[in-house]
Amino acid sequence: MLRSQSKENDRLSKTLAQTVQQLKEIQTQSGQIAVENEVLKLRLRELSTLYPKLVNEIRNLKINPKRAESISTTSINAEKRITTMLRDSVIHDTIPVKVFSYKDNYYTVNGVAYDSTQEVKIHYQDTLVQAVYRGNREKPWLWIFSPRKLQQRVTLKNPNARITYSEFIQIQRRKSK
Repeated sequence: MLRSQSKENDRLSKTLAQTVQQLKEIQTQSGQIAVENEVLKLRLRELSTLYPKLVNEIRNLKINPKRAESISTTSINAEKRITTMLRDSVIHDTIPVKVFSYKDNYYTVNGVAYDSTQEVKIHYQDTLVQAVYRGNREKPWLWIFSPRKLQQRVTLKNPNARITYSEFIQIQRRKSK
């Protein structure tokens, strides 16, 4: 019993060390930048202790936390600088427009108008939450004899954003004979 408790403590300390680990940037074969980090393996009790907001997100997606297989959150930041030519307009001719800015929880837009050009800087920040869980049964009329299908739910925090594509692939290992 002491050995199993010691192994459990070692596993938890390793898990806590992984939580503070930073993302590591790698370059893909196509030249794009990707990030990677280690996958945490937590029990539901540990998840609710260390990440209570994630458990609330699972419940918010109308998923029983006991059925969740995995959950991931991804924070997204996008920034783009745009420079374009200005055309003559009534506003530009009568009212000198030089600088504008807009900011809310997800977008920051700043713009500066030079002679005939305009430079716009757009910064977008969002968080993606994905939960994989054991959902509906494959054959509901067989009740407990039918296995549950793995399903995923994905949401963005920004109410203006829409998810156009999401895919989760579970790779199963071949069982040795």
